[in-house]
Amino acid sequence: MVTQCLKEFESRLDEVSSRVPGQPRQEVVLSRLYYMVFKRLQETINHNLQPYGINDSMWTALIMMYSSPEHFIYPSDLSHVTVSSRTHITRLADEMVSKGWVSRQGCQSDRRKIILTLTKSGTRLVETILPRQWALYEKLWQSFDAAEKDQMEAMQRKLLAALSN
Repeated sequence: MVTQCLKEFESRLDEVSSRVPGQPRQEVVLSRLYYMVFKRLQETINHNLQPYGINDSMWTALIMMYSSPEHFIYPSDLSHVTVSSRTHITRLADEMVSKGWVSRQGCQSDRRKIILTLTKSGTRLVETILPRQWALYEKLWQSFDAAEKDQMEAMQRKLLAALSN
């Protein structure tokens, strides 16, 4: 299915190129491949998390709290580290609070701030899911050797830096 979609996309690129010369074909294909890889990766991760009633966004938020000292984080910091809007983080926080995985309280040193803290239930959830997620990541990358993974990481960091400028 994905291979067929890519073939059709490339065929249409060739048609555009025949009408308008100068197309940076490889760059267009690489960009489309990134989109397709991202979409498929997100679908795969979300499918793996579905039995727990969460998705990749919520999983990332839970992991960020789990990895923080005392399992807490400010919503603004969570927004920054997950590259998500504050509105999205508020919705995630509301859902995690309603499920009992996170508590929300005011900050004693700055009344304008809210603190999100992973509850015992949230901690158990993360520790239950971690082995399953690790196994998925290993499976996803098993066809690449260490050097290829290092090279891919370096190239993706380079592209991300170029996109960030």
